Amino acid sequence: MWYERYPVMAGREQARIKDAFSGLALDTATGGDAIVTGVTEVIPDVGFSTHLIVPANYPNGVPVLRCDPKEIPWIVDRHVYGNGVACLCVASEYRTHWPRGSDIADFLSKLVVPYFVAQLYFEAHGHWPATGQRSHGREGVIEAYRDFLAPLGSVSERSIHDTMKLMARVSPPKGHHPCPCGSGRKLRKCHRELFWKLRSRIDCRHAASDYALVYSRQSPVVSNGGTAHPADYASNLRDCTVSIRS
Repeated sequence: MWYERYPVMAGREQARIKDAFSGLALDTATGGDAIVTGVTEVIPDVGFSTHLIVPANYPNGVPVLRCDPKEIPWIVDRHVYGNGVACLCVASEYRTHWPRGSDIADFLSKLVVPYFVAQLYFEAHGHWPATGQRSHGREGVIEAYRDFLAPLGSVSERSIHDTMKLMARVSPPKGHHPCPCGSGRKLRKCHRELFWKLRSRIDCRHAASDYALVYSRQSPVVSNGGTAHPADYASNLRDCTVSIRS
């Protein structure tokens, strides 16, 4: 476990969470995945029960938030998977919101708190805030990649497909690859800077999981003690990753 390999880091994580969130604590005495538990306060005296699973491969692995069904229904319309795992964002956007070098407290601030704020807004108004919310599932992934590719101007479905496939490669994009913009030119003579910048923000495993969600008929693999999560099952999608590398 990461907290056994890096006890000093684990101590810093615990201190950071305690300082930033008085109602939360990081438990590393579980014998398995570390867990952040308690109540995340959204507005004074109003909060949500929090059960954030920090995987064994943290900080490479992404934490997973499991919702309390008494507070947030486990339904797609509330951005919750059927097993209670919160859909915090499109998998490919994790490193945009939570760049490498960030800690668990940052994850709570940048992903968990905004998620709970939106849930509270939904409870009060019966609909999501006008901005900042993506559709669930395939549609949300397409929306995210349209935003990634906005500098191209017109974004086709083919460009989205080819971009996901390029981002999901284990190795970085190379100059001889065809540019996903559809121009027919090599990347080195086209939008190389854009796609290199995207790759610096998108983990290939996350892109592979989004690719599988949009284009593959293979069902998500259940991992993390029964938790099916887009950011976690990419490494198990062997059929998908083989096709991406080809």
